[in-house]
Amino acid sequence: MEKRSLLALVLSMAVLFLWQYFYGGLWVTPDHQEPQREERPADPATPPAPSPFVDPGPEAPAPRISTGVLPEDLIERIDEQYESWTVEDERYTLKILSPGARMGSFQLKGFRQSVEPESPPMELVAAKESGFLPLAVDFLRHTEWQTSVRPFDSDAPSKLELSPGDPPTDLSFHTEIPGEMRLTRVMSLNPDSYMMDMEILLENLSESPLEDQMGISFYFQPYQETSRWIAENVSRLHVHQGGDTTSFDTGDIQQGGVLIEPPLDWVAYANNYFIQAIIPMERDNFQVVPRVLDPERGLMQVAYLTDHFSIAPGESLNFQMRLYIGPKEINLLEAAGHNLANAVDYGWFSFLAKPLLRLLNWFNSYVHNYGVAIILLTVLIKIIFAPLTHKSFMSMQNMKKVQPKITALREKYKNDREKMNQELMNVYRTHKVNPLGGCLPMLLQIPVFFALYRMLSAAVELRHEPFLWWINDLTAPDRLDIGIAIPYLGGIPVLTILMGLSMFLQQKMTPMTGDPMQEKLMMAMPIVFTIFFVNFPSGLVLYWLINNVLSIAQQYYINTRKA
Repeated sequence: MEKRSLLALVLSMAVLFLWQYFYGGLWVTPDHQEPQREERPADPATPPAPSPFVDPGPEAPAPRISTGVLPEDLIERIDEQYESWTVEDERYTLKILSPGARMGSFQLKGFRQSVEPESPPMELVAAKESGFLPLAVDFLRHTEWQTSVRPFDSDAPSKLELSPGDPPTDLSFHTEIPGEMRLTRVMSLNPDSYMMDMEILLENLSESPLEDQMGISFYFQPYQETSRWIAENVSRLHVHQGGDTTSFDTGDIQQGGVLIEPPLDWVAYANNYFIQAIIPMERDNFQVVPRVLDPERGLMQVAYLTDHFSIAPGESLNFQMRLYIGPKEINLLEAAGHNLANAVDYGWFSFLAKPLLRLLNWFNSYVHNYGVAIILLTVLIKIIFAPLTHKSFMSMQNMKKVQPKITALREKYKNDREKMNQELMNVYRTHKVNPLGGCLPMLLQIPVFFALYRMLSAAVELRHEPFLWWINDLTAPDRLDIGIAIPYLGGIPVLTILMGLSMFLQQKMTPMTGDPMQEKLMMAMPIVFTIFFVNFPSGLVLYWLINNVLSIAQQYYINTRKA
């Protein structure tokens, strides 16, 4: 392989990695389509108010959200102060509080906040730490009703257990403003899914038309996962419409008013592993407005606003939406429909990453260990690339044979580059040697590598999944705790060191062309890769280690046959 070609290969891999890390984002969904942005200055600070909305007046075309907040004591004494209803499902525990019939907790039974066995279940209602709860219903023109904090009643038992295979269970909560209106919210829970349907029924009890707009507020805050790598697992707002997904962090929302208009498939708050998706069941007559309430905490409000409505005396009007609250398991998201599977996005290499994840899940269904499944997947990929790898090894062997002639030609025509290139091409044609033949398998594996990189970093299926011994989370870097804190590392990256050593051995066994500069560059690659891989997910390091071991075995076989 030519020195320049080899250098270009190494630099290409480095550039791809750095681009993904700093600009593409290891876990960021590429921005394809920008929802409409409403350019307006930031609202001045307003004192706390029970309702998060400001009455826009009868002529205003669109409501605007204030910075008003719910009282802090709404959260401080939940168990002591408020009536509540708890739903126990095989997958989660849901708690609904009487004030506003709002969601006080949603804990995932199959997931923990950290890798430690004693860690509490994963809590998805993280905004309650700041005093906010989702599912707040407000009326823009009747703010005095304070339905977001008004007590709701229900005929449901205080504790309800759902069993797999049961039909959907409806939970009904209602409140009433005497002589004005009755508000009923029905939540339909499916024991076999993280999906739930929500219907809001509004009845006019007065003798005059009820004219208003209704807002349903969801409050989000970064999920409280305890891990030293949490800084790389960013929570963002995602919008899917027109077949594309757009992502916003708090800075994007603060820069300008974001107005999300229909039609849209879903709007969701998610990180690598968990998602809370709002799925409108209407094609139009609504808008979604996100707003940052506390930039330091990452607290945001996402308000689903209905259009202006008028309800005749004695009549009623209902509104429907669907929610998905749970892990970003691709099979579950696909089963949920509404293009929710697009919430799992591995960037440029999604077309490879998603099939690899399905294959990995298939292996795991038999071996029940994702580390072993990664090994099996690596063996399969190696078998697929085996013919190209063999051709590459043979090409390097042939290049080594003609290297003396190449060196002589370069010395002879060192002052005539055009003539030198002509003679080199003649040598390549005569001996049927491709100077880039040794690069081809590595170039073809780069997309597979980055697809695995993104998938193994962000697949919830691998979160907190152990392999063996000290490797207890395949999505986190491997660290062997020796009782002494190593600066910048914590523990010893044993798997990464083994990967570097295997790569060094592979380079020693690989035929060299006799070019001293190229040999130095090739021998430096194990050091460079070891540094790159030190903070990579242990699952990815395991893949590369096994790939190197298989390459060493294949190289040994070829060298033995040549001998």
